[in-house]
Amino acid sequence: MKKIIYSLLTFTLVFSCSDTDDHGVDVNNFNGESVAYYTGGVSGSYFVTSSADAYMIEVGATDLSSSDRTYTLEIDESSTATEGVDFSLGNMSVTIPANSYFGSIDVQGIFAGTTAEGSNLVLNLVGEGVMVNAQFDLFIVQLCVSDIAGMYSMTTTYGYHDFLPTFETNTQDIEIVEIGEGAYSIADFTGGLYSDGPYSGAYGTSATYAEITENCGLISWSGQSDFWGAMVPLEGGENSVGANGVITISWYCEGYGENGVSVYTPL
Repeated sequence: MKKIIYSLLTFTLVFSCSDTDDHGVDVNNFNGESVAYYTGGVSGSYFVTSSADAYMIEVGATDLSSSDRTYTLEIDESSTATEGVDFSLGNMSVTIPANSYFGSIDVQGIFAGTTAEGSNLVLNLVGEGVMVNAQFDLFIVQLCVSDIAGMYSMTTTYGYHDFLPTFETNTQDIEIVEIGEGAYSIADFTGGLYSDGPYSGAYGTSATYAEITENCGLISWSGQSDFWGAMVPLEGGENSVGANGVITISWYCEGYGENGVSVYTPL
């Protein structure tokens, strides 16, 4: 079974003294040296709508200073987000004002340039006293208003199942039910193969329920299964909302290889 493993990098600062700033970080350690760091961890997600506020990344120092402290920002070469397309930065530096522990970076998402697949902005904090590997990874993704709930005529064309060439296609009415913002359920995801089709009589199966998400015209899902294994997007298949609200979902059952393309036409 194919597995996609997502790793969330976490970042912990360990200190020995009890005096802390507003974020619980010890400000009287490091042998008296001033250290700058990202206060909220080293990663975040920014969902960009058509009226999105800027994403604020806070930078902190472990002591106070009577003068401003300015640090350079560098876009790491590993970034996949493009400045002027996915985001804009007011400037390429961040300042912690005099007599303050904190400064902030504002990243403004550009709705027209971002995508539903998302991209990563990796920002390096550079300057004297910056903590080693001070790097922040911001996932920037376009977020649209989703509204695909309703009744559809679903026609499924099968690429493989045990009884082909019979039951090569099947058409039935189906309801897509909203279960949350951008999240929907489908009561018979494989187009009747397991409910009204030959699998019901031969194997005693019933409808394959599934939950999907829709964002900016893209359909996705994870953690769904038929009676023998995972149901995943068909490799190379289309999973999207097209013209006139027609939805195409291409699915694959990992247990025994059943697959098909279901086209949903609004009623």
